[in-house]
Amino acid sequence: MDQCLQVAWFAGTDAIARRSNFIISPLSVRTGLALLATGTSGETLTQLLAFLGSQDLHLLNAASASLIAEMRAWPQLTFAAGIFADKSFSLRPEFVSAATSAHRASVRSVDFQKQPAAAAAEVNALIAETTRGRIRDLVSPDSFRGDPKIVLANAMHFKATWARRFDPSDTVRCDFHRLDGTSVRVPFLSDPGMQYATSFDDLGFKVLQCFYKMAGRDGKLDPKAPLFSMLIFLPHRRDGLRDLLRLVVTEPDFVMRCAPRREQVVSPCLLPKFKFSFRFDATDALRGLGLAAPFDPLAADLSGAVSNMPREGLYVSAVEQMCAVEVDEEGTTAVAAFYTHTSPTYSPFERPPPPPPPMSFVADHPFLFAIVEYGKGEVLFLGHVVDPSS
Repeated sequence: MDQCLQVAWFAGTDAIARRSNFIISPLSVRTGLALLATGTSGETLTQLLAFLGSQDLHLLNAASASLIAEMRAWPQLTFAAGIFADKSFSLRPEFVSAATSAHRASVRSVDFQKQPAAAAAEVNALIAETTRGRIRDLVSPDSFRGDPKIVLANAMHFKATWARRFDPSDTVRCDFHRLDGTSVRVPFLSDPGMQYATSFDDLGFKVLQCFYKMAGRDGKLDPKAPLFSMLIFLPHRRDGLRDLLRLVVTEPDFVMRCAPRREQVVSPCLLPKFKFSFRFDATDALRGLGLAAPFDPLAADLSGAVSNMPREGLYVSAVEQMCAVEVDEEGTTAVAAFYTHTSPTYSPFERPPPPPPPMSFVADHPFLFAIVEYGKGEVLFLGHVVDPSS
């Protein structure tokens, strides 16, 4: 089970209680923790390897190198990572080598103690540049005053257009029913007809799959380009969001196993436009999932990163992520910033099953969504919408 995806349970249930939209990037969390692992030893490294599902650091770095190389080749995605170390620290050469080669992280020396504003500006510049200005000022100088620190950060920007765009003239205003029983009138994307959709009546939800255009970096169609899609999970019950989230994060490969495999008539087909951002501290979620050593001042071991370790040692004081998403007629833009302070084919010899009866898909109450890449079944973003107007 992907432990990074399980972080969504903590963030998502808290957001449901607050009647708030939420979005996280399990991919950003995973790459950030893998980078952290390269600088740890002892029980801290053991816990990180177990959490990330790797047997040893060499295998983890090799897997990270492969994943990040693939991510950087995806035309729809921009990714960057950085290590910002206080100038009083001497980083171990092997840590710097692994960070730059396997994790493609830039390494910079800053003065967190005497010039916290300039140090924060460098961290924020990496994030703002990568997310094309959609996430700014993630960290503040006040976060860095006092003791010397090391900040690990990464940022992602995903932008893709729908393979079949929603016609703006078909956009309609309808009521969306919130968790508290009230309603709000918002614009809904509309595209009745053949859609990749299915209903899991025994589990109490429907799934609609909207594909993004397979395009190269020049924006032109490219059959060799990676295949991305957005999956919308709509519970039958208006109050079924929490139960659906539990299935998503606890059942292995649940998201990809639920992806519709064929088209069927969907009418009506309505999905609200939405745009929001979400920020959360993942520290308690990670502790709750068994990753405790990095956050314990007495147990954390970051000796793999620093050769001149201060007497009081180093530990991870914060793990935060901020994401933003926008869905409209053209497609989707989603960004994430993190820091620490294939579709099956049918056999041609079998008679194809009869087409399913027409179904409706009207996302007029809280729903889950996931942005996925089919090659590796990678979940880039996972979130829910409880109020598209917020």
